[in-house]
Amino acid sequence: MGEKVILAVCNMFLPLTILGLGLMVWKTHPPFGDMFGYRTTQSQKSPEAWDMAQALFGKSCTLTYAVLSFITLISSLVPIFFEVDETAVDWIFTAVNIVNFVTLFVLIFITDSKVKKYSAGNEEPK
Repeated sequence: MGEKVILAVCNMFLPLTILGLGLMVWKTHPPFGDMFGYRTTQSQKSPEAWDMAQALFGKSCTLTYAVLSFITLISSLVPIFFEVDETAVDWIFTAVNIVNFVTLFVLIFITDSKVKKYSAGNEEPK
């Protein structure tokens, strides 16, 4: 049972970290060009794009990873309190981590797409 608790704690690391970072970016709005924040090529094109990217990515990460943290917690507690085969525990933890990672990349893609559309609409004609 001890190793299942350690696995559960390790399993919670990613969603809680992203949740915390998303909340910090959303609520603090790092200044343009700061080392902390959602730093991509699209977000650094202008101060307006930067502000939009920080707000959008921070809010979406906070809301999404609040739900994923709860799901991860439940899936981590099931093997602790119920008799579950070791192979099943490995599959559960692997599936949860894959969902957490894929979700992060999807949020990055969505944010960059929206910031790119926003930047394209606000650029001055040449």
